[in-house]
Amino acid sequence: MRTWFVFFAISVVTVAFAIAVMFHMFVFRDRDVFFLYARTWSRILLRLAGIRVVSFGLDRIRATERYVYTCNHASLFDIPVVLASIPDNIRIMYKRELEKIPVFGWCLRMSPFIAIDRADGRDAMARLEETVESMRAGSSVLVFPEGTRSEDGRVAQFKRGAFVLAARSGKPLIPVALVGTHNILPARTRRIVPGTVELHIEDPVVLESPVSRQAESTAMATVRTSIGRHVDLQV
Repeated sequence: MRTWFVFFAISVVTVAFAIAVMFHMFVFRDRDVFFLYARTWSRILLRLAGIRVVSFGLDRIRATERYVYTCNHASLFDIPVVLASIPDNIRIMYKRELEKIPVFGWCLRMSPFIAIDRADGRDAMARLEETVESMRAGSSVLVFPEGTRSEDGRVAQFKRGAFVLAARSGKPLIPVALVGTHNILPARTRRIVPGTVELHIEDPVVLESPVSRQAESTAMATVRTSIGRHVDLQV
């Protein structure tokens, strides 16, 4: 019963915030305000779900720098945890089909977040170039390098996207390890279990451009290891 109440409350809050931020962006022509709404929305969702976040290593983030945040993915609550906890305006890549959802999808379409059609390679490449340019102009981006949520909470193999993006944009990679979100709402479940999540920020990893495949592979291994040493020991 509690889980259904929480899902209902989250749905109401999400629709209310989506309408409010769409109105704000349309009237004032200010897309950057979306980040403020997203951060507040995330904090309310975490409170409704009974999730407490303890953060480590936030001092590794410089306010004047922009990053490619690379994070393990084990729960639908990963995004609210990151948006609520990291003091940065972070753009997120999302599946274009989410735009079909009434209200929520319309809000995504108006937002600074980046829609990708994963079935269309040319569209994905075009969005990659768009993201590179936005990062050069001053945006940070969150990427889940595993590509999808982990079934067992452990860190899966990484895909290249985040590392190509870092090399092309010249921005550092920041490994982000989330410990505990898998226990709160695992993949393929509908039960929310209140609890504590640890968010660990690790040292930035810099890739030079152009980057060799060897250097890219080394960076992927380094980032995966720094995330896995927190996550895999807790699963």
